[in-house]
Amino acid sequence: LQGWRLGLDSRRIAYDYNDQGKQKFSFDYRSMPNNRFNDGMTPYREQQAGLWNLAEGWQVAPGSSNTLGFANLQESLVNLKVDTKRQRVDLAYDRKLGAAWTLDVDWKHETKDGVRTLGSIFGSAASNPRSVILPAPVDWTTDIVEAMFRFANSRAQFGAGFYASFFSNEESTFRFQNAYGYRNGWAPGVEYPDSYGRVALEPDNSYLQFKAYGGMNFTPSTRLTADFSYGKMEQDEALLPYTVNPNLVVHTPVPLQSLNAEVNTTMLNLRLTSQLARRLGLAVNYHYDDRDNKTPREVYPYIGSDAQDQRRFELGRINLPYSYTKHRADAVMTWRFARSSRVKAGVEYSDYSRDYQEVSDSDEFTWLAGVLLRGWSQGSLNLDYRSSSRDVSEYVSNRPLLNSWLPGQVDEEDYANHPLLRKYFLTDRDRDQYRLRADFAPSTVVNLGFAASYAEDDYNGSGYFGLNSAKVRSLSIDAGWHPQEHIALTGFYTKEKYDAAQAARAFFNEASANDPSNNWFVDSQDKVDTWHFALTFSDLGADRGWKGVDFGFDYTFSNTRSDIDVTAATAYTAPLPQLQARMRTFTLWGSARVGDRSSIRLAAESAELSTRDWALDGVATDTLANVLLLGESAANYDLWLISASWRYQF
Repeated sequence: LQGWRLGLDSRRIAYDYNDQGKQKFSFDYRSMPNNRFNDGMTPYREQQAGLWNLAEGWQVAPGSSNTLGFANLQESLVNLKVDTKRQRVDLAYDRKLGAAWTLDVDWKHETKDGVRTLGSIFGSAASNPRSVILPAPVDWTTDIVEAMFRFANSRAQFGAGFYASFFSNEESTFRFQNAYGYRNGWAPGVEYPDSYGRVALEPDNSYLQFKAYGGMNFTPSTRLTADFSYGKMEQDEALLPYTVNPNLVVHTPVPLQSLNAEVNTTMLNLRLTSQLARRLGLAVNYHYDDRDNKTPREVYPYIGSDAQDQRRFELGRINLPYSYTKHRADAVMTWRFARSSRVKAGVEYSDYSRDYQEVSDSDEFTWLAGVLLRGWSQGSLNLDYRSSSRDVSEYVSNRPLLNSWLPGQVDEEDYANHPLLRKYFLTDRDRDQYRLRADFAPSTVVNLGFAASYAEDDYNGSGYFGLNSAKVRSLSIDAGWHPQEHIALTGFYTKEKYDAAQAARAFFNEASANDPSNNWFVDSQDKVDTWHFALTFSDLGADRGWKGVDFGFDYTFSNTRSDIDVTAATAYTAPLPQLQARMRTFTLWGSARVGDRSSIRLAAESAELSTRDWALDGVATDTLANVLLLGESAANYDLWLISASWRYQF
């Protein structure tokens, strides 16, 4: 039986029972708070569950349709704390059913309660939407059940069982009062105080899955393993009406009482390993992943965010139930040319098919090589390289648009995104990756390590918009010093750098879409430096008869900087202010045994976070004209935790 932080909201209790060779039982309870911020401000008040109204006496200046017209905003604000708390119980039981059979059963029950942020809008055209950031309720329950029968002997292993997940949301809908005055493009009456918006929250859903696995040794040097699963996701929450505002014109009801959403999943993994010769090995893998979305397609003549009368039926939009099928296969050969050294080489091929998306099929070919050198007792060297090329079928940028309209309602050349825009995961890409790891132990008390990695992605080629390139670099040095058997000093330093370049074009009509002078570009760079060291003394005073006296401390410092440089072909631009986050943690601890089965532990922990974020710092609730914000600041805190614990082992 163990307990952690029992006096705090982040407490944990765990119990394990083991009847050797017969059965095992475990219980694990965790409470996990997530405190986002406590300095938010909002003019909204919760009148009842799922209904938020503005403060009594809320005033909007005549003729105003943005935050500048909120006449008594400051007087109406109240403090808002945004946080959630998860509580999880995990029960597991394993039973030996015979010499080769076992039964495993696991049940997880989790609740999550609190408040989160949710953005909601009125309107749906290019210039008339008005938005508010709201405190939305969280009242979720998730239950997960797993059971497996397993068989194992010296030659074969297999098992079969099921996985079931059930999610329930006690708050299915969320209504809020419109804070804005009338805006051109809205239907008459859509303004404070008479209009409301409504948002459907996460629906109840379930997932049931059958799974099985197996493995067999055909010869002492050849083995085949496989695992298979088939599952079904379902969601039948009742659909809301098109609007909560009774004054808006609705001529066609929602086509279905429930979405009747259903997604079938199938997954298969195969792995064959064989020792072809004394020094030569082969590993072959195959992966199949299919997602078959059977959700019915219907026409939804929607209402523009509770602000406009219902559009004509023929102008309704059709939902797109996305499905995909993935195939991936690889083969890697390894040759051991010395007792502990080897080289490897391999190939990998993947095929990815999708529907209702810009690209219907993509293929990716990868080749890899590596070497591991352990020919001397004091060190080792490991180097890996991967190169891949992804090729996609014809990129039809308006395919999702055309598939979501009734035939004949949009022209074949119409588009929502720019025709030259390419989504980074649906376009051609070349990728190169390098990894290096070296370890060296010049003496029995000192060890040194060095690691480096480099990855570069090149997208699209020239002349397209979207993510054009990305680079990730990392360097790490670690060391350990063990001057005595009971003393250890360890530490590491890691430097990471992330670069990305993207391009786009601002447009509002056909002429601007074809004008290169509207191009703009973003170069972003993230840098992360992390230091850590720890000093541990174990079994202090062992030469004096003391037992189980340990002492130690560790220190970690991380510094993150993000730079975003925006440029344009003709427009005036400037780099955005630097984003920064510094995190420091320090722990000092000591423990001692006070008996054969019990021990005590004392600890002092400190954590300090300092951040700078131009999107939050100095941004008030009404800084933006068309969005009512919460006005919270970037996270900054300094905390100490002093703890004492006692442990007893039964």
